[in-house]
Amino acid sequence: MKWFVLTFAVLMLPFTLLAQEGDAAPAQDPVKTLIPSDDFTSGGFGAPVIKVGSIDGDVGVLVGGRGGWVINRTFVIGGGGYGWTQNMHMLSTFERDTGVSFGYGGLELEYLIQSDEIVHATVMTLIGAGGFTVMERFGGTGGNDWDDNRSLYNTATFVIEPAANVEVNILKWLRIGVGVGYRFVTGIDANINGRVYDNSTVSGVFGVGTIKFGIY
Repeated sequence: MKWFVLTFAVLMLPFTLLAQEGDAAPAQDPVKTLIPSDDFTSGGFGAPVIKVGSIDGDVGVLVGGRGGWVINRTFVIGGGGYGWTQNMHMLSTFERDTGVSFGYGGLELEYLIQSDEIVHATVMTLIGAGGFTVMERFGGTGGNDWDDNRSLYNTATFVIEPAANVEVNILKWLRIGVGVGYRFVTGIDANINGRVYDNSTVSGVFGVGTIKFGIY
């Protein structure tokens, strides 16, 4: 019986030492996560946006807005929508002019880099869809009226827009940003009156200006 007790004690000795070592060890940090649960902040913003770039061979100014939920002053989940319509010339009687209209919107994901600093950077991507239209007008009596305003071509588009911005904290609830991005558009393929319209008609580099109103 004594040999049994001694043998059992010897076998259990390593486990006893490990348990004692575990009790003496400092408490371990919790599992690391992308968004720490013990330091969570939340906020949001709304923002008017202007984008300037080449559209249909001219300088196009797209106007729109965006909004987002800001997590830990770092991650933004939101959305935006933007649109542009080409100006058509006033024509004399029965002369025709052709222009395009383009609008889109979708999910926007943004990463804020050191957003607590007065000047900081952000990177973002829009993933969404839109519509592209080729329109025709022709002059009516006197050249000041329009007898016709019709769509010659209409198609849905898929849009991806990565962009990088520099942002300035003006007030706790007001931020101004400027940046540059590239618009990738697919789904356009038409030849109207000898003129080709394709994805490059509205794709390309653009500059962007944003004014964010919100606390986060």
